[in-house]
Amino acid sequence: MYKNIFLICLSFIFSLIFIEILLKNLGRYNELTKNNLNPSLAIYERAHSSKQRHKHPDLDYIIENNFDSSGVKNFDTVDTSNKKNIIAFFGDSFVENIAVEKEFEFSYLLDQHIKSYNIVNYGVGGYSADQVFIRYLKYQNHDMKHVFFLLMPGDQGFSTMSEFNEDGTYLIDNPKFNIFYNFLGKLNITYFFIDIYYFVKNKIYINFTDVSIENYNSVLANKIYKKFYHPDLKKCNDYFKSKNDFLNDKCAKDLINLLNIFRDKVNNNGAKFYILLYPNLKHIDYFNRIISDKKNDFKFYILNESLQTGSYFNNTKTNFKNDAHWNEYGNLIFANNLNKILNEIGIVENQLPFNNIFYNINKFYELN
Repeated sequence: MYKNIFLICLSFIFSLIFIEILLKNLGRYNELTKNNLNPSLAIYERAHSSKQRHKHPDLDYIIENNFDSSGVKNFDTVDTSNKKNIIAFFGDSFVENIAVEKEFEFSYLLDQHIKSYNIVNYGVGGYSADQVFIRYLKYQNHDMKHVFFLLMPGDQGFSTMSEFNEDGTYLIDNPKFNIFYNFLGKLNITYFFIDIYYFVKNKIYINFTDVSIENYNSVLANKIYKKFYHPDLKKCNDYFKSKNDFLNDKCAKDLINLLNIFRDKVNNNGAKFYILLYPNLKHIDYFNRIISDKKNDFKFYILNESLQTGSYFNNTKTNFKNDAHWNEYGNLIFANNLNKILNEIGIVENQLPFNNIFYNINKFYELN
């Protein structure tokens, strides 16, 4: 029995070696094997140069999201790295909006309406405040003029082991792979299996991502990093129930340190920094407590309360029936809210054609 097991294992190894040699001669993945695995400093990011299909939560309709070669959600043909006069929005899935039809997504609505700036959506689902800042660092060389950060309940629970200090210094936790994972990144057969994975998944599932082959390195690196990185967030996720002194709470201190660093970094790069507060009363109270006597150090705005209550006039729902995120109506209200904020900070445009867009959303739901 042991002999047979040994022969099976030996045959399997020789088969892998044969496939590796064959793939090397074919040359499809040779360029990929020359590069080291280099994951994003954030635990997760969207694949660069990719197209993602996502089923609408409430309708029999497929949403398509395009991510450009910079890895940013993009609605036009100009790569984000080449855009000028950017108004940037950072945050989690409430910013990213992968389930909303393009023409009703808040950043698209604003981009179509505001001609003097490019509106860019840098959001990524599942992010916390530390990851949002790390993502900003990745794109800080983009031509940003205004940077908005949507601060959500739960963002005080950091997802990386990065440190943000009161003196303005910070240390980003840099992921490192061991010899085994770096060896995997040097094998043609690794990328062959990634090819098979995407082929099979795209045939079976409605929700899928079509990734260009030159980005397989980063896809593999980010998947490995995400799989083995599980920090303990529990101590920060129950802050609504905590009766501890906010000013002595480590989670609160970490968040205010990060916000100070985030603001200073944006300002030093020649842009202006703003915080958008999700309109949950406990969340707003928490924010007011942690900034305490530093309120004048931040420019922040509390969003329209209907974005938290989930309903607008005539019982129009602002979030999906089968999902907690903002739907097309919610994105319209968010965009309208932002349009007023932009006017307040000096970006003077006409009012967003709210009623026309609202009518078009109604028609979209009727048709689908």
